[in-house]
Amino acid sequence: MQNEVTLDFLLEGFIDDALIEQCRDITINALVQDNRKARSGNLFIAHQGFNTHGLLYAQDAVAKGVSVVLWDGDLENRSEILDSISNKVLCIHCENLKYKVGPIASRYYEQPSLSMNTIGVTGTDGKTSVAHFLAQCLDAHDVHCGVLGTLGNGFINDLHPTGLTTVDALHVQKTLADIQQAGARHVVMEVSSHGLDQGRVNGVAFTTAVFTNMARDHLDYHGTLDNYAAAKKRLFCTPGLGSAVINLDDDYGRELAKEVRENVCVWGYSLKEDVSAYKDYADYFVNALEIKPFERGCHLSVVTPGGNAEFDIPLIGRFNVANALAVLSTLLVSQLSFEDAIKSLAGVHPVDGRVEIISEDDKPVVVVDYAHTEQGLAAVCQSLRDHFSGDIWCVFGCGGDRDRSKRTLMAKVAEKYANKIIVTTDNPRHEDPQDIIDEIMRGFSSVENVEAVLDRRQAIDIAITNAQPGDVVLLAGKGHETSQIVGDVHIAFDDRRVAREFLSARDGGVL
Repeated sequence: MQNEVTLDFLLEGFIDDALIEQCRDITINALVQDNRKARSGNLFIAHQGFNTHGLLYAQDAVAKGVSVVLWDGDLENRSEILDSISNKVLCIHCENLKYKVGPIASRYYEQPSLSMNTIGVTGTDGKTSVAHFLAQCLDAHDVHCGVLGTLGNGFINDLHPTGLTTVDALHVQKTLADIQQAGARHVVMEVSSHGLDQGRVNGVAFTTAVFTNMARDHLDYHGTLDNYAAAKKRLFCTPGLGSAVINLDDDYGRELAKEVRENVCVWGYSLKEDVSAYKDYADYFVNALEIKPFERGCHLSVVTPGGNAEFDIPLIGRFNVANALAVLSTLLVSQLSFEDAIKSLAGVHPVDGRVEIISEDDKPVVVVDYAHTEQGLAAVCQSLRDHFSGDIWCVFGCGGDRDRSKRTLMAKVAEKYANKIIVTTDNPRHEDPQDIIDEIMRGFSSVENVEAVLDRRQAIDIAITNAQPGDVVLLAGKGHETSQIVGDVHIAFDDRRVAREFLSARDGGVL
């Protein structure tokens, strides 16, 4: 998709009025931040990124024919770079450019989010599941629903992986435009705290914002829980936001609901049978009167403003019931009929790497899940207790170059719920894998039922080989991922593929 727009139209309101005259009669045919993709007639955007400044690549972009360089930020040799290119192309300063890229790109792509029911989902856990369940349900009863998130961008059955939950602001707007041009009437976006803090979703006109929960995560980036929570809150302060769907069983969720209710209509969801204690937090309520787990799902009785219903969902765990209530609330906000909402929700299927069950007759059940926080690990372990009667084997590790404070906490959770624990590698990145394991091991009060195995493949082998039929082997932390990150190298590794290999190789029956 390539538009041609005049530079004054594109930048009006984003730069000083005195600079607008210089922009007249200049036509831009694309926006780029990567000098390798720069072409003739492009607008090159240069600001301070996470690791480097875009101006360092401006000379190469100019050599490739860009028409304009839009820049901001301090750089030691800024003047030298600008002097070398200002006689060749127009260089425009735009203050706080990093946070304006999204709105500028939205204008370039003709504000695609305004033409769709645009739903943003944030929270520590459950973003991917809620987003994909929503897309499945909306797709079943309406024109296509687009998805942007951890598993990729596009449509539910045609996702293109990006490696990020929330891509950069230019990519967000281009993807929204592509989805809208393909005929979508709805789009669901997973919105990460990093994406919110860095302005990647600025310029997106969200219709509804969904909050799943708040747990300790990403403190390596945000520093404190307060900063992390403040980043999440930004989604609910989006100008023009119509509705908020919020988990009222979460402490921060209630605080958030109370704060934003002055400006938006709040739908609160809860697993509690009686929500009278929450009356001051929301305008509408969706809650579960009854939850009955069975081996591969849950039977629910729910109460909503649209009516009451009993139905089964093919999902295990109370956390997935909470996810289902978030979806049901959002479907009703999105004007889907109550009957269609219930019917579509009953037909959802699990998301790749999210409590994904791998099983063969007369062998242990393997569950692969993305849980990588203590709250996420506790939720999935507790759910396995509700749905299965055998022992729980928990195989997990922690990522390197990430929040170290959760390592001992995850050990305590595993010790509380699992019968057998194998601590292994996750994505060590630039840390010594053994150092990470040692740090996790310090969180156990007893190591009687704990084994440390450096090689993740070997750890999975030990668990599946020694677990008994009826037991559950939980492979936690990597979920859908198909590689292990060691240093800067991505080594092919998929928990699901490895689990199937060892499960198939194992003889049935009791060892």
